[in-house]
Parts: sequence; C-alpha cells; structure tokens
Amino acid sequence: MTTRDLGDRVEIRYQVQPDGVLTDATVALVVTDPAGTTSNPTITHTSTGVYDAAFTLASAGVWFWAWTSSGAVVDVETGSLLASNPGPPTYATLSELKAYLGITDTAEDPQLQDSLITASRGIEHICGRRFWPDQAATARLFSPRDADVVNVDDFYTSTGLVVAVDDAGDGTYTRTLASTDYVLEPFNGVNDGEPGWPYYRLGATTGTWPCSRSRRPTVQVTAKWGWAAVPGPIKQACVYLAEETFKMKGSPFGVAATDQFGPIRMRNNPKVMSMLAPYQDSVVMMA
Repeated sequence: MTTRDLGDRVEIRYQVQPDGVLTDATVALVVTDPAGTTSNPTITHTSTGVYDAAFTLASAGVWFWAWTSSGAVVDVETGSLLASNPGPPTYATLSELKAYLGITDTAEDPQLQDSLITASRGIEHICGRRFWPDQAATARLFSPRDADVVNVDDFYTSTGLVVAVDDAGDGTYTRTLASTDYVLEPFNGVNDGEPGWPYYRLGATTGTWPCSRSRRPTVQVTAKWGWAAVPGPIKQACVYLAEETFKMKGSPFGVAATDQFGPIRMRNNPKVMSMLAPYQDSVVMMA
C-alpha cells in the first residue's frame, strides 16, 4: 500500500475506457477517511473519458476512494493509501552538506544522512524546541505562568487555532475562548528584531487564565505546532554539526587532531553554540 505524509494533497484520476476507447459517462466519487467519514470531492471533467479530483489527508490512517460510472458505461474503480506522520526532517539537506564538504560521489551518503539526523536532533535538544511544522492541528495542555500569560509550545499559524480552558479544574476543557479573548505573541512574528518567529505566548485580554490548586493544566491549545521555516542560523549550525559528527568516525574519543595547544576536541564548538543561543527556549519544552 502506498504511504503518504499526513497533510498531503492527493490527486487521483479516473479514465472511462471500455474496450480501450475513452468514453464520457456519469461519474461519482466517494472518499472515506480513517474514521469512516465519507466525502465527495469536486470532480473535474478534464477531457473525453478523463476525470480528476483531489483531497487532503487530514488524519492519519488508511484512506479509501471509489469511482463509479453509470449511463453509457457502468464501472467501479477503487483505491487506497496510508497517511502517516512524516518522520522528523533534518535542518539541512544531504546535497547541502555534500556541497559544503566537497563530496561528489554517493558512497558515503548513508553516513552523511545519519550525521544530519544526529545534528538535527542535537539542535532540538540544545534549544528545547524544534523547527519544522506540523501539517495538522493537535491539542496540547499548558499551565498559565500567571493570571495574564500562558507560555505554550511554538505554533506557526493561527489557522486551525482553538483555545479552551478548564474553569472547574476537573480536567475538562468546556469553555472555548473567542479570538478576542487573547493576543498572540510575539506581535507580528518579530522577536528581538528578527522576523519569522512562531507564536509561543498567549496574553489574556478580556479576563484571566484559570489556575488550578491541584497543578492540573487548565489551558488546552489546538494548533499546528513548530516553525513555518527553518531559520538560517539553524540550517548552518546543522551543517557544521553534521560535518563534525561525520568526521568523528575517525576520532572515536572526540579528538580530531592536535595542534600546538594540544588535542582539538570536536564536541565543544563555540561558533555553533553562539548561533543556537538566540533560539534556546528555557520556558517551554516540546511535549
């Protein structure tokens, strides 16, 4: 079965061709999502006997579709695919790393790709956040910092955003807030003068955030988490760290070489740490 990433747009085509000859007919399409809910995407009659449609994989699981034709030709054609969450991406590509290292062959591609993965996950560990976007909104729980502010994980768009609160402190989030009840920060996606930042804080405007004496989280945020685009310094830091990781195959104790000052240890890289410092988040860690 074909596997596609959650959030992908799937384009499908149906051709009505009895005896190999394209023929127009009355065509219908039913798409069934993993929960069993059906829908009827818009069908485009592209040309004689050719029909196109598209739908978005909004939830993980197996999706089915069935084309049916009637009238001049009676026929049924079915298809299916699996929608799954994509694995965490790397913050630089294999081609970018190879260009930086001046490597043109493919013999060491698997080791280079592993180095990129190691570097990317290491950046997330150092920064306490990740820099790739979710394609579908999911719910997470948070406790307010105080009555006016709640710090949340990074989310890159207000599309699909839902904020609900637990006023009773019983673990049920029954009151959904209007968008006028809170503001998203940082304003205009600018943080310390740098644009392109996601939202990571909600400020109350018409009331206060409920707090629970039981330490139960009282705020539920449904959002598309992550960053819309990888910042340039994160990409470059990934290349530097991947290079070091790749070269450590010949330096198992972290010593790359020696100079007049003694052993050169690759595990300490002040240049990389200075690049990552502005992106470190000590307030909210990824759930």
